[in-house]
Amino acid sequence: MTMEDGSCPPAVAPSGSQAEDYGSWTLKQKLEDLINCDPIHGIMPKNPKYKAYFEEKFEEKLSTYVRVVLPKLRPAIQKDSVKQFYQVYNCWSGFMGLGEFLYPDILTNMASQNALRCARVALQGTSPLLRCRRRADPNTRHRYGFAPLHMAAENFSVDMVKLLFRCGASANIRTKGDNVIEGLLPLHVAVENASMHKYIEDHWAHGDHIINLIFLLCLPEMKMFLDTTRLIAKQTDNIVDEVWNYIQHEEKHVQAAILLLAAEKQLRGRLNKSSGKASLNGFDIVKSRIGDALSTIHLEGLNMVQEGKNGRALKRLKDKKEALLTALVLVCIVHKAGEALDGYIQTHSQLEELLLHCIN
Repeated sequence: MTMEDGSCPPAVAPSGSQAEDYGSWTLKQKLEDLINCDPIHGIMPKNPKYKAYFEEKFEEKLSTYVRVVLPKLRPAIQKDSVKQFYQVYNCWSGFMGLGEFLYPDILTNMASQNALRCARVALQGTSPLLRCRRRADPNTRHRYGFAPLHMAAENFSVDMVKLLFRCGASANIRTKGDNVIEGLLPLHVAVENASMHKYIEDHWAHGDHIINLIFLLCLPEMKMFLDTTRLIAKQTDNIVDEVWNYIQHEEKHVQAAILLLAAEKQLRGRLNKSSGKASLNGFDIVKSRIGDALSTIHLEGLNMVQEGKNGRALKRLKDKKEALLTALVLVCIVHKAGEALDGYIQTHSQLEELLLHCIN
């Protein structure tokens, strides 16, 4: 059974003193230990002898994949040639059983290369031309700790994101392991990479008017990035918290703007059918959090003045206050103009007139 984060639950080991006394295990416990292990998901047997055996075999298969299979498979994936994929995959999976062991790496490579046809075959796993009919799990992490959706988000591949979601991918799987920045959602990958786009770097700098940032994000040059982020944001839990996390960082205005624009539909409240009352929507919650943070800063500043403190500490509070006020303006603009902006404004004059009308 797959957990919410894409991993599998650990095998249940015998409880009490028997957990370490492998010699006292019953035959049933030993069989359950072997049945519950799943090397492809990093779940090894509890028995050290069997664990060492499975780890050794997994390393052998991984080494063969990297040395022999991957160089032959990579051209097929780069060309997105299903015919070549069948030939290479069937040859080596039939000979060494590599298919079931290494589908996570293969699927992630497909997402990286945007090989839609090959990925569809792997995810469906029903083609009569496949020797191994095991369906690729869209939520299994690559051995380096990221899932296929992280790669699709990094490449801003709208079609690949849609395919992965149709096949059951979760947007709430976080990166995990020593080879990645831990705890990143696919949403974070999309937002951070979009914020570093050269078009933004060349045309906007921190300190510029926030309207200019929104204007740049709504131009055609950024459409693909917002579209991808919007798709992923729609499937991501706790979107208000994700927006707030960016707002709390003083240097994350670009990221906050991207997420606000991409998730503006989710942030709007819905009528509570049971009570007939409209609850606070996401925009109101974020505004409230900003207001609370500003109140806290104000009180901290008063206490510092009363204690005779000044200099860097007060300057730091002032910078935090300015950043929050800028974020508040950003939230208010998207809250008011977001639905119109979602229709995608194409020309400079139309967009500028719309923004000026909404804030006046």
